[in-house]
Amino acid sequence: MTTNEGIHSVVHTIRILEQFQNGEGLSASDLAQRVGIPRATVHRILKTLVLHQILRQDNDKKYRLTLRLMKLGNAALSTPSLQQLVNPLLNSLVDATQETAHFSVLDGYQVGYVAKQESPHQFRMLSYVGWRGPLHATASGKVLLSFSDEELIHSVLEKPLEAYTDHTITDPLTLRQEIQGIRTNKYAEEDEELSDGLTCIAVPVVLTNRQIGALSVSGPKHRMKQLDKAKIVDLLHQMSDEITKKLHG
Repeated sequence: MTTNEGIHSVVHTIRILEQFQNGEGLSASDLAQRVGIPRATVHRILKTLVLHQILRQDNDKKYRLTLRLMKLGNAALSTPSLQQLVNPLLNSLVDATQETAHFSVLDGYQVGYVAKQESPHQFRMLSYVGWRGPLHATASGKVLLSFSDEELIHSVLEKPLEAYTDHTITDPLTLRQEIQGIRTNKYAEEDEELSDGLTCIAVPVVLTNRQIGALSVSGPKHRMKQLDKAKIVDLLHQMSDEITKKLHG
């Protein structure tokens, strides 16, 4: 293989990987058409990516990213520079609400926490940076799911929705209706759906034109009920806009 051929192979591989967004599944034909590369070349690259566990091929013959590549992406999002950008805003949320604030991103079929600031209260949400949770049973997860592509939403809805408490949404139609409401209202709520006694409010954060993060405030239900929900949502949106501006500034 010549140097130029090697460079072209790397470029082709990068272009193929760029086609995968938000858990989307793609066939070899889809990829060949999207990137304008001969199908035989696409097959060769896909075989190599599967061999190295960067992609997987599911029963529907479509390829999807594995968590190996997702972990690399999360490592980039967990760099000190991003946390330095987000943490002052999380501190402001904690100061205003006295409850725990999180910034999270989509990690395959889960929500992953990238940054966190603790509530000053002794009784608070038990979580940590790097924790991953279900999309359907967390406010942040529901935000990330709601603003993802339709293929990911369908993939989540067609699988059994695990019940974590008596309040977890396990009916696909009910979750679909909630997704529609979240898209309209631009915020999500979690009411004891992951843990008894815990509630959360989350809003979307525009990271890129294809990627959404989530900003949230969580706490015990009896304390969260004492807060003005409309003011929390407004404050979360203000902080969300600040993150977007700083990322694109």
